[in-house]
Amino acid sequence: MLIGLISDVHSNAIALKAVLMELDKMGVEKLLHAGDIIGYNPYPNETVELFKDKNIISILGNHDRALNTGDISDFNPYAAAALVWTKKNISPENLQYFMGLKSRESFSLNKKRIVLIHGSPRDVDEYIYPENTSAHFLSSTKADVLVLGHTHVQFKKEFSLGMVINPGSVGQPRDENPDAAFAVYDSSNGELKLHRTSYDIEKVIKDLHNAHLPDKLGMRLRLGL
Repeated sequence: MLIGLISDVHSNAIALKAVLMELDKMGVEKLLHAGDIIGYNPYPNETVELFKDKNIISILGNHDRALNTGDISDFNPYAAAALVWTKKNISPENLQYFMGLKSRESFSLNKKRIVLIHGSPRDVDEYIYPENTSAHFLSSTKADVLVLGHTHVQFKKEFSLGMVINPGSVGQPRDENPDAAFAVYDSSNGELKLHRTSYDIEKVIKDLHNAHLPDKLGMRLRLGL
């Protein structure tokens, strides 16, 4: 079975549609998301509807959790402004969707255990990059494949116990590549491939401006920062 792995869509339905199109071409049968469905971008309702329509399994990211709790005390001004805007513009039905999400999910496929955590096994809000990735994360979660998000930086790191991967961000990459990021895992042979695809960034920037969201958010999309 081919499994699509995505993370940090951040209300970027335009990027998500481009990624879903690529995953469909590849014959992906299951979609897993490592958190942060909303935030930053201007399409929260369309994004949640895509998650529902495509049966994308997701965990909570820090922006999703803040949508539930209203606590944005540790957000930068741009993230906070986008969260406040999202809270005002998301429908009650789509807001309710987040109440059913967990902070961690696990799945067994072909005797391999896949675990989704937004930050790290130690702290759901910890930023994990390739250089501070540890094999201990695999042993502590009993995962063969540990899927992380949060950093918006795409990577794959292999250990004797298995692999730790971040599929990168669909909606706001931060590794100096503006293309939407995702990964595909083949549960039949354990192979994982990292992918990128372009999308209409200028359309998103225009809609960000029309929604009166911070201009810096559009600049980040262009630069992949």
